[in-house]
Amino acid sequence: MKRYPKFCIYQKQLSNGKISGFWGKVTHTVGKILILCWCAFTVALIGWVIMASFTSTKDIFQNAILNGGPDFSGYELVTKRYHIMDYFFNSVLYTVCACAGLIFFCAPAAFTMSKFRFKGRRIFQTLFSVSLGLPGVMILAPLYMMMVKMNLHNFRGTLIIVYLCTGISATTVYLMGFFATVPMTIFESGLIDGCSHITSFYRLIVPLAKPGIVTITIFNFIGYWNEYIWALVFSGKQANRTLAVALQTLVTNMQTTGNYQGLFAGVVVVFIPTVLIYALLSKQIMSGATAGAVKG
Repeated sequence: MKRYPKFCIYQKQLSNGKISGFWGKVTHTVGKILILCWCAFTVALIGWVIMASFTSTKDIFQNAILNGGPDFSGYELVTKRYHIMDYFFNSVLYTVCACAGLIFFCAPAAFTMSKFRFKGRRIFQTLFSVSLGLPGVMILAPLYMMMVKMNLHNFRGTLIIVYLCTGISATTVYLMGFFATVPMTIFESGLIDGCSHITSFYRLIVPLAKPGIVTITIFNFIGYWNEYIWALVFSGKQANRTLAVALQTLVTNMQTTGNYQGLFAGVVVVFIPTVLIYALLSKQIMSGATAGAVKG
């Protein structure tokens, strides 16, 4: 194999984590400045919204954030009058059940299609990949009519079923790429030691696939937590609505009454969980997203 000196030097610099040369240092510096500016803008924006939720509407329009000290009336309003915590627990129930169900169904399916040879395997893989390109709006009407005929449109668990049906393809395709990097010899060693196929999968394969499982679970959690269209259509009763749907109602009411403190309080309740997940699990997300990219 022919070796290229410049490429080898550049590859060595990347492996050492250092960039030499004038243009390389300039590019590196500009990139760091842009990232720092973006981070500062994001932190300032989120911080302003949080502080505005503790500021009266009058002070918000006068640009006097926290001028009179912290004011919790906005949170009291959205909690007692608009019952936002009830919708918060609805979102937790739907999201957690959907994420757990997707892993329960998709992990064995992804491992089977990535490691075992059987008739129709390529067809199933193609169907899962093609289904990723289908827009959700396309199946919204027929799926709703199906739920109405089965008298499930007002059932609390309907939204969980919809989340499972719409998330199976993406979760399975992602885990297929991750399970492809797991050595089959580990699974076979469990069978030799007397484990059944299911026991060997859950005891040996699942722990090795933990980074990928955690990553796709986080992505599913964030997606379903902020989802609006499916929740609006399939949560017929007001008591079954999610936090995203309740926030839209809250935005409309607050704009009518002019209570922007309550509006910002509702926004904070919605986005704080996702911000905490990104802040606490950012390393896990990045490691899991790239773990299955290269097969050594």
